[in-house]
Parts: sequence; C-alpha cells; structure tokens
Amino acid sequence: MDFNNSYRVDLREMNFLLWEQFDIEKNLLDPTVNAEYNKDFIQQLLFHARDFAYNELGPNYQRADREGCKLLDDGTVQLPSKYQGIWQKYTDAQWGRLSSPQHYDGLSSPYIVAQMIYEVFQGADPSFMVYSGFCAPAMYLIERFATAEVKQCFSHKLATNEWTACLCMTEPQAGSDVGAITTKAIPQDDGSYHIEGGKIFISAGMHELTDNIVYLLLARVEGARPGTTGLSCFVVPRYDLQHDGSLIDNHVRCVRLEDKMGIHGCATAQLSFGDNGPCKAFLLGDRENIGLRQLSSMMHMARISTGIYALGLAGRAYMSAAEYAENRVQGTSFKEAFNPRAKKVSIMAHIDVRRMLLEMKSKVEGCRALIHKLTFHQSWLTNLQALETLHPEKSEQYQALSKHHESLVHLLTPIVKAYTSDQAWRVAELAIQVYGGHGYIKDHPVEQIARDVKILSIWEGTSFIQSADLMKDKLAMGRNSKLLVVYQDQVKTSIARNRKAGVLLVETDALELSLAIFVKTHALMGTWVKEQKLELIFSISTRFLEMMAEVTLSWLLLDGAVIAVQKLKNLEDSQDEAFYTGKIASAQFYVNNILPGVKSKAEIIAKEDTSALDATGDMFLQRTDLYGKQYF
Repeated sequence: MDFNNSYRVDLREMNFLLWEQFDIEKNLLDPTVNAEYNKDFIQQLLFHARDFAYNELGPNYQRADREGCKLLDDGTVQLPSKYQGIWQKYTDAQWGRLSSPQHYDGLSSPYIVAQMIYEVFQGADPSFMVYSGFCAPAMYLIERFATAEVKQCFSHKLATNEWTACLCMTEPQAGSDVGAITTKAIPQDDGSYHIEGGKIFISAGMHELTDNIVYLLLARVEGARPGTTGLSCFVVPRYDLQHDGSLIDNHVRCVRLEDKMGIHGCATAQLSFGDNGPCKAFLLGDRENIGLRQLSSMMHMARISTGIYALGLAGRAYMSAAEYAENRVQGTSFKEAFNPRAKKVSIMAHIDVRRMLLEMKSKVEGCRALIHKLTFHQSWLTNLQALETLHPEKSEQYQALSKHHESLVHLLTPIVKAYTSDQAWRVAELAIQVYGGHGYIKDHPVEQIARDVKILSIWEGTSFIQSADLMKDKLAMGRNSKLLVVYQDQVKTSIARNRKAGVLLVETDALELSLAIFVKTHALMGTWVKEQKLELIFSISTRFLEMMAEVTLSWLLLDGAVIAVQKLKNLEDSQDEAFYTGKIASAQFYVNNILPGVKSKAEIIAKEDTSALDATGDMFLQRTDLYGKQYF
C-alpha cells in the first residue's frame, strides 16, 4: 500500500514570531546565559527540524495509523514497523535533548525554540512524538522533588531519552475524580514501596524502543486518608536497576491496548503493577501524601505540550487544505457562472473556500501567537534563574521580574490547553469541508488529522477543567485578581501602541470594547459569588474561557498585523508581500468574525440561564412510546 507524505510547515510564520513580533534576538537571547543560541543557529535548527519532519516523520504518518500497535502473546507491544528506526535517528540527532539541562548532556535550548521545533514534529507524526514527550517533564519533576539516589538512577537517562517516561494517574473508577484512586503502595523495610493496582489510558505505556520505561504513578500508601490529600507520587521503573547496572523484571504488565479513534501509532496501555510479583517503587521526595501537589508543576508543562500538539496538527490541516484548494480544479468563477465557455478554476477561487481557509489561517496563527507568547515568558523565567545565579546581588530585581513572567505563564496555560485543542478540532473539520468528499476518505490526510486531534480536548484535563482552573485559581472567581490586572495592562499597552502607529484603528477599537466587556463579565462572576451562585459560574466557565481566548488572539493578531503594515511600507523582498498582507487579513478576519462572539457570550452569561442547573437526569434518559411503555 502506498502512503502519502502530505506534511507541510510554514517556517516563515515561525520566523515572524521569533524575530519580528517577539524579537527574541533583542528581548530574550542573552549571551551570558547561553551564547550558542544566536539567530543563525536557531534558524539552522528550524531548518534541520523541518527536514527531519519531512524526511522521517511525515512519510510514516499514514503508515503508523494503518499498522497501529499490537499486544503480543508474550506481553510485549509491537509498534508500527518504522518506529524503531525513526527513534534511533531521533535520538542520534539529539532532538529529545533540546529541553534538557547541560549537566545531563542536554542542549538547554530556550523554551520558545524547543517548543517551536516540537510543534514541527507534532504536526508531522504526533503518535511518534508521544514516546519522547514525557521525558523532560518527568526529569524536571524528579530533579525538583526526588532524593539524590533517585536522581542518580533516573535523571540522566530521561534527559537523554535513553529511557522514556509515562504518567500513570487514571483508573477505571478514577478519571477526572483523582481522589478515587485505589492503587496501593506498601512500605518496605529498605525505604522503598511495593505497588499493587492497575492504571488505564497510559499513553506510550509499553514499548521496546528503550531498555526501560519510568512510570510516575499516583497511589495511596496503606492507611493514608481518603481523597486527594492521601495520594503520594512514586517513581516506578518497568525494570528495576541493580547495583551492577543490570535490569531485572519489576512486574509491570501490559494487559490491554485501547482501540482508539485516533493516534493509532501510540500504544495506549492498561497496566497492572505487582500482580505476579513485587513491583518496587520509590517515593518522590521524602514526604507522603503530597503527590498531587508535586504533580501540579508537571501537569502545567503537559498542558502546554497538549496545546503545541494541537497547534501542530491544526497547522498541518490548514496547509493541506490550502494546497488542495490551489490544485483542485472545479467549477467556474462566480462572475462567469452563466458563461458556458468559462474557464474552469481551482476551488481557491470560490469565495466560501477562501472564507473557510481564512478562518483556519486566522485561528492557527492566533493560537501560535498565543502559545509562543506563553513560551516567551517561560523562556524568560529560565533566563532569570540563570542570571540570579550569576549575579546574586541583583536577586531581588530578578525575582520581581520572574513573578511578572510567571503570572502570565500561569494565566495563559489553561487558555493554551483548552482553546487551542478545541479550535484544532474545528480547523480539522473545516479542512475536511474544503476537500469535500475527498476529505472524508483515507487517501487524503485530513480525516486522520481530525481523528488524531480530538483527544486533545480531553487529555491532561478536559476543557471544562481548564475553565474551572482559570476561574477559581487564576481569576479569583470574579473578585479582585492580580493576574487580571497584569493581563489588562498587557492588552492596554498593545492598544496604545496600535493607536500611536495609527493603523488598524477600527479593529483596535473593537479589541478595546471587547476587553471592557470581558472585564465587566468577570466582575459579574464576583457578584454571583456574593449571591452564592457558584454553580452558575461553572455552568458558563467554558464560555468565559472562550471570551478571554478571543480577546487574547485578537490582541496578538493585531500586534502582528501592525508590524506587517509597517513592513509593507519599506518592503525589500517582494516575496514577503503576500505574507505580510496575509498577516493583516488574518487579524481583520478574526476581529471582524470571531471577536464579536465576546459580546454575544457576555449577553448570554448575563441572562443567568439556569437550564443546565435545573435539568434532571431522567429528562435525558427516559423514553416512552404512544402506549406508555418505557424504553431505557
């Protein structure tokens, strides 16, 4: 069977964010922190990443989907046939070391650069990227909390991708309700623990790509209190490392692989721990019952990674649809609809196709700007930590700056995760529509993209969980929120800069009005708290998160468009004319067609509709026929 390599990526758009909109050469790159990462080196990294994606990952995307993963009789998992070879090339090229620190043989790249490269790879073959995706977060979690002995065993192996890692939280009875976890940890005389229980939905949970897999696992120590406060985090190796360096079976078994809608190349495993022998585990740190608190920092990174995964696939869907529209000849121009001799045109000439492509383009570019606004601030946090070590006399100054950047990272994370994953699904659906009937068949890539992208609004906390986190932990349930003040200042600074430039003033007015509506709606939530209408807040929290996302994307798209207007005035390279014109069109389309949703959502929220609160379960389930017989 032939497999298509339809992968495409627009490095010009990425370079615009790096060197024009966020201007990291001026605002971020610091030779005293990491001199190697200058503009030329970063651009070369992006080119090499594109080539790896085109030549290695892209050609395998459809093949891996068709071959899938198989659980063999001996308990091993068979991955798609090309993955072992690609893994070897991936690790030889040191791509998995981008985010790792230098003292563990990592490349210690700026966070924004590493995540931009991972976007390229995620768009090319997301199933493959899951196998390495948890290595850096697990390593940093171990570095932050684990004992010296545990660090010595696991950190270097994870930093170099010599071993991989997985997060094990979900159980059949405990999905979003983490407090219902029943997996048991039994203390041993030597300070270790034995794990007994099972976990489901473990992404990349069993494979033979590496000699070992490290599981970060939530369990309840015998006798610990119920609920989330009785959970501890453990480091559980698939194979236990002996003093002589050898590995022995640690009694972790794969008992099932999930048959999923998408990401078929990723082995989503059900695992049992200790059912046929003792499964040794190490407590993360020296305290029990703080596992969920420890994992919160890693979940933060995982949610950003989910947004990047969604962005990679959304970008691929958009570019595939645009290329197809350019080449697919169908019908005549609307202006010559009644001319029997009219020349046939590509569907790119049809107005509704251009409308769909522009919606996809604006959402992809807006979400990319949103994500790299966050990664820009996360990169600054890393810089400031290094600078504080180099210049301890400036510690107070650096800590104040860190607090500012950390505030924006925390505020934007739930929006990145929820909005990008939701919109990636809608972009994929629009891509299928552009292809028409051809988009629904497997010869073309967009049906697979849609299947692969849907999981992302569920992974690492559903979109509702992100909206609840935004309302409760970031925006103070509508009351005075320091993070909201920081956010408003950022948007208002951008609005003032646009007015000073004197361009796109109508769109800037729309942004200013929408920001005011958003802030007013936030205050309404505070009123509901006083009136003890907390349930009402959570009934509309997903809609409220969308409002904030739409304001944010409009702000960032307009920032890019103002730069584009200025660049067009002194254009040196005519090839950039279409690019900059496209940046302006993306901003105008989003502001004129998507941003008005802020006002309409605010009006809906203000109605205080209680339909969902008043609904009862039987109205959804009960059915009767004409004779009164009930069907369930």
